[in-house]
Amino acid sequence: MSTATKNEIEQEKSPEIVENLPKLSFFKLKLPRLIPMDLIESVKGRTFTPEQFYVYQENQTNNPFNHLFALVDEQKKIHGYLWAEINILDGSLFVNTFSISKQYWGKGNAIPMVIEFLRTLKNKTKAPRVFWISTNEKFFLKHGFKRSKNVLMEYNLN
Repeated sequence: MSTATKNEIEQEKSPEIVENLPKLSFFKLKLPRLIPMDLIESVKGRTFTPEQFYVYQENQTNNPFNHLFALVDEQKKIHGYLWAEINILDGSLFVNTFSISKQYWGKGNAIPMVIEFLRTLKNKTKAPRVFWISTNEKFFLKHGFKRSKNVLMEYNLN
């Protein structure tokens, strides 16, 4: 396939992604098993199984500090999810996981939509700040995030 043909195909796909992205909406989710397993399995660096995630979330449905949202289309099909928690001591909002199907990721085009949603959630919860742990620091810096003064440290006994 020639480069010109590849570029034409990418240009044809990009408008569809950008067009469809605004049609997705975040909804509070009380039934975590509605999240497709592949969205959980696709999370890089995850330290839990999908089953552990489902059980944990089912036990948190009435926890006002646990926030689980599904990203759904107009037909109510789930294409992603966001899981965040509030630190009860200082009120900070911690994004634990964001996952979205590849068709909507669009080389990171979904992030501005998530940032806008987090701004709304931050205001609603009166969180003083939002933390998001990532394996891709450069990507998030490009989207307006800044490196935190806090550093995530890991101690492994093995």
